[in-house]
Amino acid sequence: MRIDPAIEEKYGRTRLKGGEVLLTLVGSVGQVAVAPNTVSGFNVARAVAVIHPEDHVEPEWIALCLRSPLSQHLLGSRANTTVQTTINLKDLRALPIPLPPASERREIASVMSALDDRITLLRETNATLEAIAQALFKSWFVDFDPVRAKAEGRQPEGMDATTAALFPDSFEESEQGLVPKGWRIGKVEDVMDLPYGKALKSTDRIDGDVPVYGSGGITGYHNESLIDGPSIIVGRKGTVGSLYWEDRPFFPIDTVFYVKAKQPLTYCYYLLQTLGLEGMNTDGAVPGLNRNNAYRLQVVVPSAPALQAFDEIVAGVREKIFANGQQAQTLTHLRDTLLPRLISGQLRLPEAMAQITESTTQELINAN
Repeated sequence: MRIDPAIEEKYGRTRLKGGEVLLTLVGSVGQVAVAPNTVSGFNVARAVAVIHPEDHVEPEWIALCLRSPLSQHLLGSRANTTVQTTINLKDLRALPIPLPPASERREIASVMSALDDRITLLRETNATLEAIAQALFKSWFVDFDPVRAKAEGRQPEGMDATTAALFPDSFEESEQGLVPKGWRIGKVEDVMDLPYGKALKSTDRIDGDVPVYGSGGITGYHNESLIDGPSIIVGRKGTVGSLYWEDRPFFPIDTVFYVKAKQPLTYCYYLLQTLGLEGMNTDGAVPGLNRNNAYRLQVVVPSAPALQAFDEIVAGVREKIFANGQQAQTLTHLRDTLLPRLISGQLRLPEAMAQITESTTQELINAN
């Protein structure tokens, strides 16, 4: 966002030069970043604290300490949650920051940065893989690119002759407009069922590794699953139309639907993304999705061979996304476990490096 220079001039104390540590004070409190030199001259909103490090302390070290589970716990325990979660600057100033020798601080920061980079790379790779799957769905089943190419006497791009042969070479009229010849118009209920989840109060959950899904995503964990997975979770109450793919056994609560697929699950997932479910709120006080309204939505149902070809490609993409997600989760847990022990001096760097090497090696073995 941009504001008038005359207004910004009143807030010179928070004008950035680069190298400051930024921390959110309101809402999603405790998020941390180091301002790069490229934002020199920028300013910040009131919800962000600007921390100016002393010359002898690296901003990366302060950011590292603020991200540690102990600091996050202290900040959260002192936050005011009456109206909106807020951290008081007085409490932030009083937060303890350990200061081992500078050389040790730099080494620890370097190791943690390398872990963060690896986690970020895995997540960025998954975002790319997800975009590839979405683009393929759109090309095949929304824009009908292979059919258009064949209708114009061209070879469809990005596929071999065997795959191209699965698509018709012309269109025909339907109540949905032109659709590939031989493909039919159906409804969502022809493609999938949307059963309700089951109530499970937080007080009734038993510690375990089974994710519990609400319409906002994972809300906790339990020791038993309701669905063995893989499946898709669809937000019903609250965050209407939210979508989550889950490979593992999971427990969907009563604010969501889950998918029982009649066609390949991969197709159902990317189809749901195109239906605009997030705009289908039918309730007043608490947003809600009526599944009968979703069932009645008309969709183009491709031929079985085309669906199978899509599933064979995208199932492999989903497997890679899952493997990357598991590796990122392992590395995140390792980082969050090692960080407070390194900062406090309970763990020496060589021991931490040995654990990182062992964990990374095991992940590579699992991935292969």
